[in-house]
Amino acid sequence: MGLYTTEAVVVGYRDLGEADRILTLFSPERGKIHAVARGVRRPRSPLMAGTQLFSYSKFLLVEGRNLDSISQCELKESFFRIREDLDRMAYGSYFAELLRISTRESEKSEELFRFFMKVLYLLQVWEDLEFMARIFELKLMALQGYTPQLSHCVNCRNDELKEIRFSHALGGILCEKCRGSDEKSVVISRAVLMMMRRMLKGKFEDLAKLKVEDGVKEELKAVLTGFVLHHMERKPRTLRFLDDIAKISHK
Repeated sequence: MGLYTTEAVVVGYRDLGEADRILTLFSPERGKIHAVARGVRRPRSPLMAGTQLFSYSKFLLVEGRNLDSISQCELKESFFRIREDLDRMAYGSYFAELLRISTRESEKSEELFRFFMKVLYLLQVWEDLEFMARIFELKLMALQGYTPQLSHCVNCRNDELKEIRFSHALGGILCEKCRGSDEKSVVISRAVLMMMRRMLKGKFEDLAKLKVEDGVKEELKAVLTGFVLHHMERKPRTLRFLDDIAKISHK
């Protein structure tokens, strides 16, 4: 069994026994890692600070046959503002779960790691969290190789669009003539199509300045959350809680 060090962000955990915890880490060099933090739930554990959800830390790990073990960790960024706010915690948990579901074991991606770190920094200060979630969904899918076709019909390449539909299964927009290609495709407005193009091309931090109407956000959710779920192996458990949070905020 060998030792290795890596910097990683904690993207998930589950309790084990009375004092242990199995963490899911995401590292730029090693991708998704599952590791046990022994005794971490004890009040004076030296591992506690660096192993909280969303914490970015430097880890010393021992390789195991089925599960690695955390020997030491040094906290680099806690992102505590996310954990102390219920709404930010809910959205952050959703983002982390989508990352976990959409990545394979030990599949490294420095670009995806940098993207997720940027998301955590922005999540601490972003105001419109519902819109942020739509940006995250679209950009995550693009990074994972599922960039939707938004410039022309995904079926016939026609770019003269009157009625616009979006197909989760085909991964892009359909023109009026090709709507039969996917009976489950959903009608979207031109405003939503233009917004999706802007979201896909724009820098995440620049999109925070946009003011988006509630109707547009509702359409975006129907399109993008459905697109994400089509490509996930299971429905995120955090999505229901996120929906409950959104309902409360709209009252």
